Amino acid sequence: MDSEGIERRVNPRVSAVFDIQGTPDRGGLVARMQGADLSLGGLRCTSTTDYPEMTQLAVRLMLPVDGNGQSEPVDVKAVVVRSNEIASATQNNSRFELALFFTGLEADAKDRIARFIDR
Repeated sequence: MDSEGIERRVNPRVSAVFDIQGTPDRGGLVARMQGADLSLGGLRCTSTTDYPEMTQLAVRLMLPVDGNGQSEPVDVKAVVVRSNEIASATQNNSRFELALFFTGLEADAKDRIARFIDR
């Protein structure tokens, strides 16, 4: 919501916890992330690695399947649109909250994310 209390999101969002892996397009360390919410437009997650805004990422979402403890990977392209450090009790365990906007969502990935959101 914006400062006037108006919801600006186009896509419905679902709160869910799921694992994510993110790798910068330019190469580098694979970051382990944890998803907090998801829509067809993007997601919010926490990460052990901080990425500056506008960093392009190859992202693998590990979406739970039917509550059986299994997950299936969904690969997408995304860009970091917001990054905030999360206060930690110990300085050596920094975490970051990232907002990612999907920039590459193929039809199969879009269908799988939509099915997950609709569950």
